[in-house]
Amino acid sequence: MKKQGVILVIATLMAVILCGAASAADSSTIGGEGNISDVNSSEVDPILWVDVGYEYDDDINPDITVTDSANNSVAFDKIKYSDTLYKLNFTYAGVTNGTVFNVMVSAPGYITQIKPVTVNQAGTDPEFIGTADFDMVATDNYRLGREITAKADELLDFDNADDVLCITTAGLAYRNGTTTEDCLEGILNGSHGEISYGQGNLLTFQSIRTDPLDFCFVVRNGSSLLAAFFKNGTLTPAYLGTFSAIDQALWENTITPTLGEHAFGYVSLANAWKEGLSTDILRQAAYHGHVCLGTISGQAMVSLLLKYFPPGVYGDDGELEATNYRAVGVPGNSDDDTYVYSLDLTTGKRSYVGYATDEDNLVGFIRWCAATNKGTLIIMRFNEQAVLQLYGSNPYTGIAGELAFNTWLIDKFENDPDSLVEILYVFDNITAEVHNNLTGGVDSKNVVTDALGLDVDYILGLGLTNIADQRVATTYSTGNLTPEQIKEIGTKAVQEAIKQFEFDGINLMDYVDSSKLTVFTSAGYVRVNGQVMDMTMAGIYEILGSRLSRATLLPVHTARYNQLYFQFSLEKDGEVISKTIYYDPDSGNLTAQNKSACSIEGVLLYDPPYDSLMAWLWHNHICGGSSPGYLITNYIYDTFPIGEDESYSLISTSVSCRDDIYTYLLGVSPGGGSYYSQRMTKDSTGNDILIFSVYDSVTNTRRVAIINYTGPTFDTTAEDYNSYEEYIKLYWGDTSSPNLISAPAMSLSADTYVTEEEWNTIISGGNASGNALDYIKGLPVRTKEELIRMQGGSENPNGGSTSQGTSTGSSTSGSLIGSSNGSNTSRFASGSVGDSGANVSAATETTTTPAAGSGAAYEVTKASSEGVDNTPWGTYAVLGVLSVLVLAGVGFFFKGNMFGK
Repeated sequence: MKKQGVILVIATLMAVILCGAASAADSSTIGGEGNISDVNSSEVDPILWVDVGYEYDDDINPDITVTDSANNSVAFDKIKYSDTLYKLNFTYAGVTNGTVFNVMVSAPGYITQIKPVTVNQAGTDPEFIGTADFDMVATDNYRLGREITAKADELLDFDNADDVLCITTAGLAYRNGTTTEDCLEGILNGSHGEISYGQGNLLTFQSIRTDPLDFCFVVRNGSSLLAAFFKNGTLTPAYLGTFSAIDQALWENTITPTLGEHAFGYVSLANAWKEGLSTDILRQAAYHGHVCLGTISGQAMVSLLLKYFPPGVYGDDGELEATNYRAVGVPGNSDDDTYVYSLDLTTGKRSYVGYATDEDNLVGFIRWCAATNKGTLIIMRFNEQAVLQLYGSNPYTGIAGELAFNTWLIDKFENDPDSLVEILYVFDNITAEVHNNLTGGVDSKNVVTDALGLDVDYILGLGLTNIADQRVATTYSTGNLTPEQIKEIGTKAVQEAIKQFEFDGINLMDYVDSSKLTVFTSAGYVRVNGQVMDMTMAGIYEILGSRLSRATLLPVHTARYNQLYFQFSLEKDGEVISKTIYYDPDSGNLTAQNKSACSIEGVLLYDPPYDSLMAWLWHNHICGGSSPGYLITNYIYDTFPIGEDESYSLISTSVSCRDDIYTYLLGVSPGGGSYYSQRMTKDSTGNDILIFSVYDSVTNTRRVAIINYTGPTFDTTAEDYNSYEEYIKLYWGDTSSPNLISAPAMSLSADTYVTEEEWNTIISGGNASGNALDYIKGLPVRTKEELIRMQGGSENPNGGSTSQGTSTGSSTSGSLIGSSNGSNTSRFASGSVGDSGANVSAATETTTTPAAGSGAAYEVTKASSEGVDNTPWGTYAVLGVLSVLVLAGVGFFFKGNMFGK
């Protein structure tokens, strides 16, 4: 960045400064009268001038910290004089010429730097002054995001396009051992406002650590879509061409081979975006992997559920994991992912239970009322054949026909969602016993019986009266706020937060762009009078610089119908201060409370890995039950590393809050057919918490294992004990805490290769006993080679397989109208980027620290990995003597407009 507000250096002044400093040093040695040495034992006010420049044209207010030579934190006032120049004032006792302070500067997308700064006097001036110049170096991931965005802009001409979209695997995907949120930051800054969270035109696939780092930019001009696809972090586009006028030859010969098995995800999302599909539904479709009949039909189910069976106050009994609905589904038909996402019915909150049953395309919703201890059971389905008949005979062929069908579906969903979904049964006043039998337990924390799942024979055998034809529609208000008015809600929320912090003597504007200020919000998930609230995030960013890619503006997963709030959490003096601003949709007023709306701020002080923080957002709170999830995630990645032709599936048996963590980070989901929730009692599971599968699509083989988990134990009586701090140390592979009595232990209770027939029995709940764990333990132990021979095939050295039979685990690159089915693969489990070993920390220039997944902070029976040494801060570049600064360009810092061209 070209530095603005240049510091004027006058040669003669510099000479005076240097001579004066030397003279002062000499005279202080002899104790001359009136020297500053006379007051060295008193507190003085040193001044540090810090000049910060950036590799790119970035206007970022940096985080600056100061410590003394003993590494004690020094409090200071920071005054900004120009885009690069900062004056740090503080009081410190015992300062002499040559006293050294350590100044650390960090900024989003840049490698943190630390430099020793020596303070000296200028002549007889009583002030001690030091100067430091920082030329910030971008992280590799930030640089990649900027450069790929610049290349895409060059090819697609963002400024002259009607609209711009970016779809990427960046974020949770690893590159060189680190998460890749800096790539997202690079995209946002590099697009100069054309792409932003507020506009909802940055879509991130629910990727996993080993996914390729792909970027797809799309511009719309009228009804035409032009795309540039960059594969695996390369700057040369692998594909540059149309996403709208796609014929079958282009699809089969160019797009599919180039974009890979997820080609339909990119194309279907871009075309749905062109058709104006709501941004929150686009994000849900990106979470699932594509737009299809199941995706849209699932959204129609959500619409009908809220229309005919509104949530009211159901489920509001003070329980942390309580949700207004429970879903009992059949994994594998895309629709499951929609209500898990849009209604916050996550598996870790025990709000979703799903076995593979014969009830294809069915889902049961339970609306429970804690006050009456009764509920309503609603069973819906999307009838694929009925929808196709509604569309017309022989509706389409090939990719062009499928995209046209999706366009029709979107219009039908937005104008007549009832036509896409059938409400088959409604049973009112169901008892706790029925609820327990279907889900395992009304109380999300306590399992009272092994769940049946969606057992229609059991349900119909209860003799309940079907009142589906008696449903009455609820009328909702429809909002008409403009994007600028929605943005203004975010702006006013910031203004109100500033007032609230002023009561505590804190100027929130001192924390612009700061990692110490985090805004948690329900925006991005909730709707207000049917309108999405994405643009509120633009108002927050414009004032505070808070952003998801900086982990400082965090959308908290919640149901679509919940309240819009903004929680401002500031880390200060070893604690977190939170103020929450709530929006009233009826009056448009904001109200403030001195409390948090979510509890996630409780981990901010302990530097959680980025991906663990994202998973906690998905769970929508932190709790002891979720804490082991990241350890289990690391164990799975270490024990079951996968290649580009392999994918994960998971069956949870001992369902807990931790499920939300590892399912989110492993990219498995009910709608993808890669996650099943078979909620069972402790008597049925013991310490066997889940069944894990790795499917190889080339050899058509499946490895199945049972993971046994015993949690860590700590000295909870220790004065400095904090559960989240202890767990986060383990996340980073650090087992040095004196409060750690025993590390978590994980082992495999079973490990074998199974046939597809056996797998289908497992995902259906096992044999007649209904216990998949017992069923697996009764299977013979086989190797991969033995299974291939048993199936009548042999491994093909060219990457194929002559095994007999077909797999339900591979995704299709043709028609996706039937949605994902069977044991579908992880949506982006192809390819590997970088190294999944020790991560390079972006916290320093010269040292490495153990990163997420790098060191095994647990004991293992079958597979082990070495811990990673915690390397302390290294020695940094020595600061040269700089001139005293003559200042110009005084002014406050304001963020520029992030929109507009």
